[in-house]
Amino acid sequence: MKISALSERISQKIMALVDKDEITPGSHLSVPKLAEIFDVSRSPVREALVYLEQKGVLLQKQNRGFFVKDDYIPHADTKQELSEELDLPEYYQLAEDWLQDKIESEVTELFLMKRYNLTKSQLSTVLARGISEGWVERKQGYGWRFLPVAKTKTALEQIFSFRMVIEPMAILEPTFNAPQEKINEIRRELEMLLESGIERLTPTQLQLAGYRFHETIIAFSNNPFFEISLRNVNRMRRLMDYRIMDDRNRYYAEVKDHMRILALIESGQRIEASYTMKQHLSVALDNKKMRRISAES
Repeated sequence: MKISALSERISQKIMALVDKDEITPGSHLSVPKLAEIFDVSRSPVREALVYLEQKGVLLQKQNRGFFVKDDYIPHADTKQELSEELDLPEYYQLAEDWLQDKIESEVTELFLMKRYNLTKSQLSTVLARGISEGWVERKQGYGWRFLPVAKTKTALEQIFSFRMVIEPMAILEPTFNAPQEKINEIRRELEMLLESGIERLTPTQLQLAGYRFHETIIAFSNNPFFEISLRNVNRMRRLMDYRIMDDRNRYYAEVKDHMRILALIESGQRIEASYTMKQHLSVALDNKKMRRISAES
C-alpha cells in the first residue's frame, strides 16, 4: 500500500508509541484522539492505521475501529530508528539556509528538490515539518513561502521577554497545583538526562525534553491560556534553536536549573521557584545570544 509522506510519518509515530508500551497490545486506537495528538486531520490518521493493519500491527474490527494485535511483539530498535529519522539533515539545512538568507522567501517545489536533492515524497516530509513548526506555508496557487518567525535577534529577545513574564507568573497563580506523581515523573527524566541522556539522545530529543519541562510546569497553573501560549511560542522558536543544538555542555547547567526549580515547587516555595525560573530564562537568553553570534560568525 502506497501512502502519503504525512501518513507514513504518523504510522512511524504510532509504531514508536506501541514499541515503547505507551500503547499496549489490545488497545483501541481512536482516530479523533490521534488526530488531536499529532495536530493533523483525520484522513492521514486513518490512512496510517490502514497501513499498519496491512503490516500486521493492527486489527480492524467491524464497527469498532482499530486495535493493536494482542500477539504483536514490540521491536526494540524502532524507537532509535524513529529518533534518527526525525533528525532530518535536509530539514536542518533548509532551516539554516533560511536563517542565513541563502534562499528567497518564496520558492517552488522544483527549486527545493534540486537544491537539496530530494524526491517529491521526501520534500513533502520536510515541508510538513516546517508547517507544523510555524515557519512554512503553502502559497495560494503555486509554490511555498517561508515566514520570518523567530529569525531575528529582536524576535529572540521578544520571545524570551514574553516567557519571562508568563512562566514565573504561572507558578504564582492561585490555581497552581503540582501533583506528586507528575513531579516524580519530571525528576526521573531530569535524572536520566544527567546520568546519560545528554550524551546519548539526539539534539531534537534534548530540545523537546527542555520544552516538555517548561510546558509541564506551566500546565500546573491550571490556566490553559498560559499553557497554549507557551506551546505556540516553543513551536515558533524551534527554527532558531536548530543552529545552536550541537552544544551539549549547556544542557547540564540547564537541567540542574530545572532540578532546582522542581525542588522549590515540591517544597512549596513558589515565590523562590518563580524568581529562579525568571533568572533561568534570563541566563538562557544571554547564552542563546552568544551562541547565535557565534553561529553567524
